[in-house]
Amino acid sequence: MDNSEIKKEANIFYKELAPLLQFDHSLEPIVLQDLARIIQICGQSSGKVTANELLAFLSVYALIKNDRDKLYAVMYLWDLPGEKRRDYQKEAMRLLLELVGQPKQQAGLQLPALLQKIDREKQTHYREQVINAFYRFAQVIVKADDLITLADLDALSQIWRALHGYAVDTQTPDNPAKPSATPAAPDSSPEETLEQVLAELNDLVGMDNIKTEVQTLTNFLKVQKVRVERGLATTSVSLHCVFCGPPGTGKTTVARLMGRIFKTLGFLNKGHLIETDRAGMVASHIGGTAEKVSKLVEAALDGLLFVDEAYALKGGNSSQDFGQEAIDTLLKRMEDYRDRLVVIAAGYTDQMATFIESNPGLKSRFNRYFYFNDYTPTELVAIFKRFCKNGNFQLVDAATEKLQALFTDLYEHRDKTFGNARLARNLFEKTIEQQANRLAVLSDNLTDEVLTSILPEDIPDALVAPPRMPTNDLA
Repeated sequence: MDNSEIKKEANIFYKELAPLLQFDHSLEPIVLQDLARIIQICGQSSGKVTANELLAFLSVYALIKNDRDKLYAVMYLWDLPGEKRRDYQKEAMRLLLELVGQPKQQAGLQLPALLQKIDREKQTHYREQVINAFYRFAQVIVKADDLITLADLDALSQIWRALHGYAVDTQTPDNPAKPSATPAAPDSSPEETLEQVLAELNDLVGMDNIKTEVQTLTNFLKVQKVRVERGLATTSVSLHCVFCGPPGTGKTTVARLMGRIFKTLGFLNKGHLIETDRAGMVASHIGGTAEKVSKLVEAALDGLLFVDEAYALKGGNSSQDFGQEAIDTLLKRMEDYRDRLVVIAAGYTDQMATFIESNPGLKSRFNRYFYFNDYTPTELVAIFKRFCKNGNFQLVDAATEKLQALFTDLYEHRDKTFGNARLARNLFEKTIEQQANRLAVLSDNLTDEVLTSILPEDIPDALVAPPRMPTNDLA
């Protein structure tokens, strides 16, 4: 690309950002910082930030800052050979490094999560627009030198991940991140309404039975709230739930939404979610388990504690297994904080039924059951398309047909390990990798349409499961 094309694309990008910056001028430093980080990722693909990449960065920087000196330099001086151009290249590099820190720093992007919060609070729709604009401009940057390498396409993949962070608002069932006792920021804001949260729930793919059950519970709680306000007798309300179903079916996603529902109705003050499992609750020494469980409960107070694969707490037969201690401690804390804590126990349907029935204390406290089903092939295609939409990719019709056939075959031969939406996400990741391999051999005509189109040959014929890691078991 020549300099005039780069400046034109920078101007387009700026116009795409302008509505956000007009809405909240304080976001300007974050926009520039994330832009600098994206330029840095593109530069690392070739080992250095090129002159064209610096021009793209400085053009946007000057427009956002309305810096007349830099605008003049970009428009007129950059195209001239000599010392002046080198001076502005150095200035652009200085600004770039100042924004991102050390040259090798690989910090994440701040804007996507921040815009997600703003959209929730202000009922706006900036997040999708802005991250798509950033990704399109990243594609411009890698094309700036008229040579697309495999490293450039890998940089685009890194940028896509950074922009989405797999906290994608579309379908992100069951967060694969390691369980943590550190609470994230509350999932909702004081301005959030019940209607907004229910709209997010209803926007999820599939889950018709879950949506109905959540709506029924919500209606019951709304009536109970009115009865309390009018001084009428109320029914005792237990919000503890059991989520039954295979992995990747949206259990964690729905749990987060329920926390926000409970907050909007006034049953919880925060509504945040703390996720854990057996490893996060059970220690290997006496006294450690009660301490771990208590810390998790304290972190979850006024919100939800989500215990994944909860049946594993009952799995040990050894006298040195402290799973039962974790259960006993949790039950006590549930009683101690019955008005400030909601616990959701999740796992496979059969194991969860056996687990709850095995302990009278659990059975008496968990009396709400939600059953999550495997996604159908058509629903998996819809989830895949949402990943495409958020990544600024487009399936051609033939690719959609291949995808439908592949998901149908995987669904019909599914077993207990069927990954559902995780399967769709893994297939999407492999697809954009294969697309990158296909595009790497092309050096010309890499238009936006070519870069964003997914063809049938980009979709793997099958997903190869990762090898099983060896265990220390002798049995």
